[in-house]
Amino acid sequence: MIPKGDGTIVGKVIKRAKGEDGNPIGLRNSNPLINTREYEVLMPNGATVSYTANVIAENLYSQVDSEGRQFLMLDEIFDHRKEKTAYSKDDGYVVSHNGIKTLRQTTQGRQLSVVQWKDGTSDWIALKDLMASYPIELAIYAVGN
Repeated sequence: MIPKGDGTIVGKVIKRAKGEDGNPIGLRNSNPLINTREYEVLMPNGATVSYTANVIAENLYSQVDSEGRQFLMLDEIFDHRKEKTAYSKDDGYVVSHNGIKTLRQTTQGRQLSVVQWKDGTSDWIALKDLMASYPIELAIYAVGN
């Protein structure tokens, strides 16, 4: 994620930026926040923009927790799908050894599609993962659909 205007967009660092003399721009520092080396970043529209390492590092650090795990903020759940491995309504119940019929507790084969994140990307996410991480948003989607 790279700052762009009031928001951010997804960019990909492709190479070190070089000056007109062919030498790399900026100076290395072991502290990434004061590292002034410049890199070329490929934007979604195909343009390249130069950013300093400290700006790139700051944006990377803002996207991870204290243990280095990346987190994504859910923007919207768009759609859902059922795979062939999902249980049908006919298979939705289990009969116990004493003949009691109970609802099968599983999300096997169920996925949601086009889960859009705040960074503008989207993914297929397993229903069980969404239930664990975003139960309220998932309940709102389920009621509406």
